Amino acid sequence: MPKLKIFLVLALFCNLWAIPFNIESVRDGQGDEIRKGQLIKVHFKGYLILDSLQMEEMRKRAMEDSLAALEFATPETSTDSVTADSAKAAPADTAKTAQDATKPKDSKATTADVVKDSKVAVPAPTDSATAARNIAATADSIARYKDKWLYASSYDGEPLEFTLGMGQVIQGWEKGILGMKVGEIRYLTVPAVMAYGDRSLENIPPNSDLYFEVELVHADPPMEPDKFPQSVDALKWKEISKGLKAYDEKSGSGKPAVAGATLKTHYTGWLLSGRKFGSSKDLGKPLEVVLGNGKLIKGWEQGLDGMREGGVRWLRVAPAMGYGATAYSMIPSNSTLIFRVELVESEVDSAVVEKMDFFPDTTTLVLENGSEGLRYAIVKPGEGEPAKVGSKVRVHYTGWLTNGHKFDSSRDRDQEFSFPLGGGRVIRGWELGVAGMLPGEKRILIVPPGLGYGARAAGPIPGGSTLIFAVEYLGE
Repeated sequence: MPKLKIFLVLALFCNLWAIPFNIESVRDGQGDEIRKGQLIKVHFKGYLILDSLQMEEMRKRAMEDSLAALEFATPETSTDSVTADSAKAAPADTAKTAQDATKPKDSKATTADVVKDSKVAVPAPTDSATAARNIAATADSIARYKDKWLYASSYDGEPLEFTLGMGQVIQGWEKGILGMKVGEIRYLTVPAVMAYGDRSLENIPPNSDLYFEVELVHADPPMEPDKFPQSVDALKWKEISKGLKAYDEKSGSGKPAVAGATLKTHYTGWLLSGRKFGSSKDLGKPLEVVLGNGKLIKGWEQGLDGMREGGVRWLRVAPAMGYGATAYSMIPSNSTLIFRVELVESEVDSAVVEKMDFFPDTTTLVLENGSEGLRYAIVKPGEGEPAKVGSKVRVHYTGWLTNGHKFDSSRDRDQEFSFPLGGGRVIRGWELGVAGMLPGEKRILIVPPGLGYGARAAGPIPGGSTLIFAVEYLGE
């Protein structure tokens, strides 16, 4: 660790002084004051605040550096001042960390190196009297210009985006930015207890008091929260499938939600008692999901299908279509869930769709009877040499339970799977189902328990499960 950083840490530990939290508005903004829950963008500069002992140490080191430099100085030394380099850093993110911040100069820098950050001219020393005056000027310059040490700035890149009031930034920002208007600039003096406390981050020693210049450059309009209905049963529910009901508060007129589409939705979810457990509006921006990739609860996979942009749909999701017996922090096991979902956007990316496997509707497939009770359907033909027992084969696959729950997929990992066909490395249903496939061929395999994992459970697969696989043979 550079000497200056070591000293900063020691000085901050040794001094129990504390600065008061302070907000100073230096430029007015326009429009409404921002409030919690709004998605905003700010530009900022962040500084370490140095205390008196740190300042004294800097003066001492500066004078020592100046005296040491006398023997190397020449009359031709330039007297031009040098402008400080801009610190290039990314601001604190949702985990409230300072990333890619430019490191402060260490204590081995010469006096001229230190002072050039303050834009002060440093004349070349020519004799001891002049040198003494220069040393005094140097120390005074440090005292005046280096009481705040720049450690991060967003001005060389994109502004920092976050939702106010969601704990994505330090407490000093949550309190200090509240009520700003677009275009306003504030100076925030933040004591360590409202910043990073005794944590040590890159460029920020533990127990550091901080100073910020913050400019509000954009604020999304505040979002009105969704309200739980006075009577859930009074909504005009229509049953979509067993355990799933829907009610369209507003019909949309834009593009439909289809399997493979990337959806942007605003949603709020409640327990049947009316207790809210989650909402995109609390985060100030829509939730982005892909329909049909098996990562949503079944109530959403089926319940959002066919919605159109601009539509608002309520979903009543029974436990079997939601999280079942699994409990989460805000959702008890076996909970019936109520959702209000607004479809903001639906976009289909053909490249994404090409790489996805969708849960098949087995009632529409032309299934063939394979060996030992296996059933399969060829959904995409292939060509070339068939897969033979004894060869090492490569496949992409996705596996589901019969209720549509996806338990594994090589496509999600974007990593093909290879195994020796007939070597006993995979379940019997695969040995039978992959044999004879042609390169490029894709099959749906219906694997009974006896050809799968039998009566034993395997991770997310309950004992006695019939399994459904989409398997694409890629060749040897």
